[in-house]
Amino acid sequence: MNNRRTKIVATVGPSSIKLVKELSQYVDVFRVNLAHGTKESIKEYFEIIKTEAPDTSILADIPGPKLRVGDLPSPITVKKGDKITFGDQIPVSDNIFFKLIKPGMEVLIADGTIKVIINEVEDGRAVATVDEGGVISSRKGINIPDVQSNIGLSERDLELAQLAINEGADFLGLSFVLSANDIKNLREKVKDNVWIIAKIEKKGAVNNLSEIVKEADGVMVARGDLGVEVGLENLPKIQARIIKKARLYGKPVILATQVLESMVNSPIPTRAEVIDVANSVIEGVDAIMLSDETAIGKYPLEAVKTLENLIRSSERNFNPRLYPPLKSYNDAIASAAVTAAQLASAKAIIIYTRTGSTALRIIRQRPKIKIIAMTPNYKLARKLKVCWGIEPIEIESLNSIDSIIEHARQLVEKKNLVKIGDVIVIASGTEELATDFVKVEIIKG
Repeated sequence: MNNRRTKIVATVGPSSIKLVKELSQYVDVFRVNLAHGTKESIKEYFEIIKTEAPDTSILADIPGPKLRVGDLPSPITVKKGDKITFGDQIPVSDNIFFKLIKPGMEVLIADGTIKVIINEVEDGRAVATVDEGGVISSRKGINIPDVQSNIGLSERDLELAQLAINEGADFLGLSFVLSANDIKNLREKVKDNVWIIAKIEKKGAVNNLSEIVKEADGVMVARGDLGVEVGLENLPKIQARIIKKARLYGKPVILATQVLESMVNSPIPTRAEVIDVANSVIEGVDAIMLSDETAIGKYPLEAVKTLENLIRSSERNFNPRLYPPLKSYNDAIASAAVTAAQLASAKAIIIYTRTGSTALRIIRQRPKIKIIAMTPNYKLARKLKVCWGIEPIEIESLNSIDSIIEHARQLVEKKNLVKIGDVIVIASGTEELATDFVKVEIIKG
C-alpha cells in the first residue's frame, strides 16, 4: 500500500518510453508533451502507456504559442548597445510576434539571458537595442513579459488536444495562459472529457491568477518560462503565491521544471534539489513533476525512485502548511468530516463522490488520515490520481446512505485498514441522494 500523499508526474520520452511498466510502480501520472514528435509517435506513446501502465493517468501538454528564433546560418553574438533587426537579420518562428510587440517593450531571448528593447515595429520587421548581450542561436525561445494580447490556440493545438482525448488523456496542460477566457475557450472545444491544467508561466497569468485558478481544474507552476517572465529573484515569491491560491480554492497544483535537473546527467541529485522537494512538500503541492529528468535524461528510473524517497522522507518529517476552511455550506460538510476524523482518531476517511467536489474540499485541509474516494465515475477516478492524499477507487453507483455506509465498511475491512473497535468517517455530497452527510462509524464484529 502506497502511503505517499504527494503524487508524482513523470514525462515520457526517448529515455523512458521503454521503462513505462517499471516507472508505473512509482508514477501516478505520465505526461506526454505534444510539442514533440508526430501524430503517429504520440499515438504510439499513448498506446504503450495504456498497455504497460493501464492504471496510471495521462497528462497531455498542448504546445501553445511558443515563440522562437528561426533558423540562423550561424550563431550571432550581440553586446549591449547593438542594434538588431527581427524579421530579416533574426527570423522568428511566427509572424504573430510583430503584432504583439510595441516600441518600448522588453523582449527576452534564450531563457532571459539576452534582453533587448524594441525601438520600431513595421509589418514583419522590428528594430531593437540590445540591453544585455549574449549569443543568439537557432530555435532559442523568445519571451515578451509585458504582452497583454492573447494569441489563442492554433488549429494544430486543437487537433493535438482532440488527438490526446481520443487516445485517452485524463488531463490537458494548457500552455501560456493569460486569462480565464483561455480556459473557457478550450473547455468549449473539449467539454468535460478532461481536466484542464492551467500552466502558469506568463506574467499576465500571475496578474490574473485568481480568475484563472477559479476557472481551471488545476494549475501547474511552470517555473521555466515563468522565471524568465518575472525574473528569477521574484520566482520564489510567485511560486508560493500560486500554490497558496490553488490551495485556497481547492484546486490541485503541480510543481514543475528543474526539480531534479542535475539527474539528467547524474545518478544523484544536488543538495539544493533535495531541499526544493522538501519545501514543496511543506507547501502542500498535490504533485511534483519530472520533465527532462525522465524524458531525455540518462537516469529516468533513478530520478523517479529518488523523488519517491525524498517525498516519503519529507512527509515523515514535515506537515504541509494548512489553510482555514472557506466559509460555505459545502466546505462546512468537508470540515466536519476532517474534524470528526481527527477527534475520533479515525483510521480513514471514506468519501463517496460523483463529481470530485467533496473529495477536493476534504483534501484541501490536508488531513493526516488515510483518504479513499469511492466513485462510480471511471474518468473521475483517473483524474483524482493527481490529487494529494487520495486513493480513488471505482465502484458501482450507490443510491442510498445505507448502501454507502455498508460499502465503506466492506472496503476498509477488505483493505485491512481496520479492526474491531476502530473508527472510520464516511462523507458524501451527492445530488442524487438529495443530502450531504458525515457519519462516524465504529467497526463491529
